[in-house]
Amino acid sequence: MPLGTRLDRPSAVGDEGRARETSLTVVAVVVVALLTVTGFLVGQPLRFLSYALLVGVATTGLALLQRDRFGAVLLGHLLFLPAGVALAGLVAFSGVATLLVPGFLFLVAGALAAMFGVTSGWNDAFDRATVRTALVGSGLSYGVWLVGLVVVGILVAIGSVGRAVVVGLTAGTGPVAALLGLLALAGVASACLYLAVRAVPAIQLTPVHRRPAARARYTHIRRALGYTAVGAFGLLSVSVVGLLLGALGVVLAVAPLSALLVLAARVFAVPLAFLTVFSVLVAVAAWALRRLATGFEGLSTRTVAAAVAGGCYLVVFLLLIGVAMLRLGVFAVPLLVVAPVALLVPLALYALLLVTLVALYAGVVPNRAGSSALTAAGLVSMGLGGALYGFPSLYVFAAVTGGLVAWDVGTFGLGVTAELGHIPRTRRLELYHGLVAVGIGLLAVAGLTVVDLSRRSVGVAVGTPVATAIAVLGVLLVAVALRG
Repeated sequence: MPLGTRLDRPSAVGDEGRARETSLTVVAVVVVALLTVTGFLVGQPLRFLSYALLVGVATTGLALLQRDRFGAVLLGHLLFLPAGVALAGLVAFSGVATLLVPGFLFLVAGALAAMFGVTSGWNDAFDRATVRTALVGSGLSYGVWLVGLVVVGILVAIGSVGRAVVVGLTAGTGPVAALLGLLALAGVASACLYLAVRAVPAIQLTPVHRRPAARARYTHIRRALGYTAVGAFGLLSVSVVGLLLGALGVVLAVAPLSALLVLAARVFAVPLAFLTVFSVLVAVAAWALRRLATGFEGLSTRTVAAAVAGGCYLVVFLLLIGVAMLRLGVFAVPLLVVAPVALLVPLALYALLLVTLVALYAGVVPNRAGSSALTAAGLVSMGLGGALYGFPSLYVFAAVTGGLVAWDVGTFGLGVTAELGHIPRTRRLELYHGLVAVGIGLLAVAGLTVVDLSRRSVGVAVGTPVATAIAVLGVLLVAVALRG
């Protein structure tokens, strides 16, 4: 196939999937030709075609999100959202100033819509079910990503406070701070170790004939750890009250007691901190292994894939931040300020998906012919943008007529698919129809160009490129309505 493998897996006669490949190829050639011409007219031949790779990756991700297997759905997540974010960043940072020009804004929006229409037509990734699945599934992965960032932020804050406490205790501090720090570390370490003991399936891993003794032993250990944690936090509360009343300082003023507390803080601070971190890691690992062993019962494949994708986003994001901080040092501060703003970019993508879904349900965009309609609308937008940007009238005529050709050829391929399916060979029929449509379009462009040149030669001051584009747009809408 000219543009890659199908992702809609057509098989049966009457399958109303995407259009046939020959029709899609004709549409793709029309779109690529107009994008190339547009690039030359703006002085950058590959300006618009450079977005095609990211658009194709995003639509491939949309198609894979409809699959049933975990690997395919996970790959769809990893393709769709990163490609969408990268595409938004590329469009924003490559022409922020020029996007303020209305004509260029129409050109960029039309080019993206046309490319998305072509690629979604090949992948059959533009209907209500696909957009709804992408909105829900990718939104869930984004939510997992945000929750993970919040959890990591909390853990970093707790780790920073704990590190400051441990460093202060090991460096030598007053007896009051040594007592409060030791009690806090002892309570936290006992509580974390209690959670780790409860999380580890020690009883299940013990031989059957030894389980009663092991159960009694682990019950005693858990009880002792619980009492230790409660006692440590209780003594910490009493010490804080004594400090506020002024009695704790008097009690700890005794030289041997104060010296022993400072020494104990310097000796036991690091082991207690290590025990705390180790217990947390053991508890998390035990929980994760248990979830993997149970196979995530009660959760669908798409939910698990979205959660895993969110975890992958989190790891990659943290790695990028870490590498930037190591490479740039203090110069990474602006990056840390911009990073939270970048987290809002997916919200714009989800808003666009929501608007698209509403348009599909309202019938504004046809469900089956959505890709063809999007391609046609994108080319018409490029025509209007070219008129506003000052392109020759020939370009305006060609872009709008190309939209009509894309709609006609794409819907014809869909009709052939609906009637015959993908099994019968209809390449000659589609190629004949596509060539006739392109030929009629070229004749229309030539006729309109001759009329425009005649108007200019006789000095008729009727109509501007913008008015001409709007008139051609009206003809296009009437033609589409008549075609029915």
